[in-house]
Amino acid sequence: MIILEKPYVSEFLLDTIVQNDWSVLDNETVNLAEIEEGALNLISSDSAKNYYLTQEYPLIYANSENAITWVLDNLPESNLAEYIKIFKDKIAFREMLKEIYPNFYFKAVEFEELKKIQPEEIKFPVVVKPAVGFLSFGVHTVNELKEWKNTVDALEKEMKQAAQMYPAHVVNSSKFIIEEMITGEEFAVDAYYDRDGEPVILNIYQHPFLNSKDVSDRIYLMSTGIMVKYMAKFAILLRDIGSLKNIRNFPMHIEIRVTSNGEIIPIEVNPMRFAGWCTCDVAKYAWGINVYECFYNQTRPDWNKILASSGKEVFFFSMAEVPAGVDRKNINGFEYERFLSNYSNVLEVRRINPKNNPLFAVIFGSTVHKDEVVKILSLKTKDYIV
Repeated sequence: MIILEKPYVSEFLLDTIVQNDWSVLDNETVNLAEIEEGALNLISSDSAKNYYLTQEYPLIYANSENAITWVLDNLPESNLAEYIKIFKDKIAFREMLKEIYPNFYFKAVEFEELKKIQPEEIKFPVVVKPAVGFLSFGVHTVNELKEWKNTVDALEKEMKQAAQMYPAHVVNSSKFIIEEMITGEEFAVDAYYDRDGEPVILNIYQHPFLNSKDVSDRIYLMSTGIMVKYMAKFAILLRDIGSLKNIRNFPMHIEIRVTSNGEIIPIEVNPMRFAGWCTCDVAKYAWGINVYECFYNQTRPDWNKILASSGKEVFFFSMAEVPAGVDRKNINGFEYERFLSNYSNVLEVRRINPKNNPLFAVIFGSTVHKDEVVKILSLKTKDYIV
C-alpha cells in the first residue's frame, strides 16, 4: 500500500503506482490532487488497516513523513508504529544506539530549557536540533559558548515558521537534542529492510557543504566511486541497526557521517520513505533503477553490473530553497532560467510553489566538473527572487 501526502508527489511516483496497480490510501491529498478519476486503486482507511493487520509481510511506503500521523492514529500497536517512534524521535534513536555507540555525547532538553540552560555545561562544539524534525529546520552548529544565545534566538523564529508548514509528527519544537558535532563527510542512504531483515541499499548520496556553518540541503551527489567505496561499509551499519529491533519490510532514508579516522556514525533516520520530496527518483538517471519497484518487489539492484557499466559522471539532485527570513507573501516569482544557467547539464526541473513550501525547485542533473559543485553550493537564491 502507498500513502500519498503533502508536500510533493512526483509524476514518476504516480506513473509507477498506476503501472503496477498498487493500492493507495484514499485521503485528502489524493482527493485534492489533479489525478484522472479511476487511475488509482484507492482503498479506504478501514481496508488499509485490515490489509496491514492480516498480512504476514505488509508493505507500506509513504512519499512524505506527513503519513506518520495516519500510521500512529490507525496502527498504534503495529511494528511499523514502533519503528517510526524510534527513528523519528532523535532522542529515542540515540538511546537505542547506546549499545553500538556507548560514548556518544547527547543531551535531551525541552525547548524552554534551551533558554535557561547554562551553556558552560555543554561540551562544545555541538549540533542542536528538534528531536522531531525535517530538512534543516532548526538545525544549528554551535562551535563555542558565545554563539549559544544567538542560536536559541534563531531557533525560536524558525520553529514558529516550521509549525505553519508541517504537522507535529514531522517537525516538533517541544523537545530538542544537543549532541556532539560529528566532523567528517556526510552521506545519506536510501535503503529498505526486506522480509528477512536484510538491508538492501538503493542509493548512496554524498552531501557536501560550503563550510562548517552550512547545514543546507543544496546538493547531494551520486557516483560510481561513492558506491564502490561505501556500499559494503554502510550495509554493515544498517545490519547492526536492524538487529537491535528486528526490523523488517521497512523503507528508510538514513543520514551518516564518516569521520577522518573512518568511523561511521549515523546522524538520523527518516522512516517510511526514501529521500524526501521524491528526490529519490534521481536513481532512474544515475543507475537506471526504480526504487519504489525495488521495495515492493523485494528486489536488489545488480550493483556489480550497474557500476561496471557506469561512467565517471557525477549525478545529483539540488534544492533551490526559500531563504530564511523571506516573507513568502512578497514573492512574486523566481528567475528559474537564470538560476538554472549555473548548472551545466540539467536532466529535470521540478518547480515548487514557494508561497507555502520551503523550496522554489528541485533540480536533477549531472556534471564532470568539481568546480560546478562548489558554484552550486555558493548560489544565493535570494538573488533570483522577484
